[in-house]
Amino acid sequence: MTEAVLTRWLVDDGAEVAKGQSLYAIETEKAEHEIESPAAGVLRRAGVPGETYQVGDVIGEIDGA
Repeated sequence: MTEAVLTRWLVDDGAEVAKGQSLYAIETEKAEHEIESPAAGVLRRAGVPGETYQVGDVIGEIDGA
């Protein structure tokens, strides 16, 4: 996989998130996947649903991680 489409955010911008909580969904050629938070903190969204992103692109941050 080299790219994926951000299909939807599952958490609001500025919300407190827990480690392991599902943050967003991406779609590849084969399936849709929910991506979990790597740490606890406050989510700062940057990615736009419907846009295609390359692996490694930053689509959000967890402040306080």
